[in-house]
Amino acid sequence: MDTRCRLRPPACRYRQRQTHRNSYQRIGDRTVSDTPLAPRIHHFTTKASETGVPAHTLAMVDWGNVDDRVPIVCVHGLTRNARDFDALAPALAASGRRVIAISMAGRGESQWLDDPMHYTYATYVADCIAVMDNFHFRQVDWIGTSMGGIIGMIIASFQPDRIRKLLLNDIGAILKKSALERIFANVRAMPTRFATMAEAEAYIRNAYKTFGLTDAEWPIFINLSVQPTTDGGFRLACDSRIVEPLARDSKNFTEIVDVNLAEFWKQVECPTLILRGEQSDILDPETLSAMRAIHLSTQCITIPGVGHAPALLSAEQIAIVERWQSGKTSTGIPLAGL
Repeated sequence: MDTRCRLRPPACRYRQRQTHRNSYQRIGDRTVSDTPLAPRIHHFTTKASETGVPAHTLAMVDWGNVDDRVPIVCVHGLTRNARDFDALAPALAASGRRVIAISMAGRGESQWLDDPMHYTYATYVADCIAVMDNFHFRQVDWIGTSMGGIIGMIIASFQPDRIRKLLLNDIGAILKKSALERIFANVRAMPTRFATMAEAEAYIRNAYKTFGLTDAEWPIFINLSVQPTTDGGFRLACDSRIVEPLARDSKNFTEIVDVNLAEFWKQVECPTLILRGEQSDILDPETLSAMRAIHLSTQCITIPGVGHAPALLSAEQIAIVERWQSGKTSTGIPLAGL
């Protein structure tokens, strides 16, 4: 199955695909409100790449101090979007940090691609590097949930100076087959339209039940997940075709296997914190132990009562990230599963 190859290409493939500083064109900014910590919304349009990916527009949410020399970049999971960090980002920005959350192509306010075969890690990595180049970010701290963590791991592995600190939210060096089957099944069953918000809510509560959300967090999460349609209905803020490249490579999902990202992980040099949902099916204690055997300084925290993946909405989860970013987290952090 080519899925492993697509998630584990040689680092040189990404060096060759680097996007140059002028590959993005800013087409519109807006500020949500005039409060000091109000987010700024940016839209950029890419230029067509040499690898055949056409121009497309990306949306990102920018919080906090624009003079922060090492900003924080946040990237979401497979079916999520930049607004997943709406609770975490202002908390980090309040301490003087700049936080930019990016919606990958096909998510949130970013453009859906005409050809779904361009929904690949090669596209996502190139887009993130180009965004950093266009903001003139020489170095960033990276927070990545699931897919966003993989993107960060890839970048840290071949451009080690670009990422100062790496936080992997419920993702590791081995992606378990059973978890991939569950995730892909959820995406394949994703409706393209809901007649009512109640229908959308019912779907989202079932699809994301592993996130361990509280009654207070669910309405926030649901609002981050849904967009109105022009005909008065609703849709998820995600293109359901994002898994078509994986469907092709796995013979319509009949040959899904564990995905090994260890070659990337071995090349990561920056300090890393791994968050793991206690009930996660994609990141198990054995994988964490193997990752720490490679990098002994890796710190790990288990989030109780949560599967894949911690939503970073609760005060407790936000506090963990704040401590990590402030440098107050010690090597005495309890190791998940150990």
